[in-house]
Amino acid sequence: MQVTFYLLQQQSSQAVKSFVCKLTEKAWTSGMKVHIHTDNQIQSETYDRLLWEWREDSFIPHEIKKQNNNDDQNSISTPVTISHINPGKPEENTLLINMARKIPAFYRDFDRTCEVVDKSPGPVEILREKFKAYQKDGIKPEAHDIAAGKRL
Repeated sequence: MQVTFYLLQQQSSQAVKSFVCKLTEKAWTSGMKVHIHTDNQIQSETYDRLLWEWREDSFIPHEIKKQNNNDDQNSISTPVTISHINPGKPEENTLLINMARKIPAFYRDFDRTCEVVDKSPGPVEILREKFKAYQKDGIKPEAHDIAAGKRL
């Protein structure tokens, strides 16, 4: 289990959203399944729109996961899902991008978890609490400072 914190030097929610799109695209093109976990439906719809608009020359296949079940309509796995609910047990080679304020109980179901935050006072405090919570759960998170415009 690997947990990585990305601390963006820019203090902007737009920089965070852009970085999440970049991280999602990189993970998907390297063959990973990605789930972006959010706090609510509105935030899920925001990331859905951002992934549609991300780049004109790129398409990231994604969907908002509305329910957790295993019926026939969910048998085809979309490479990128977005939701504020538990997406269910994922396949192998999976990445959870946690954009929710709290760590989801199901994070250990994923191979890797990423947390993305800017250096604004509120988000930094949330990051510190999450970092401590992961440590308390026996995880040794990595932390990376990301300068503006730096490639992944």
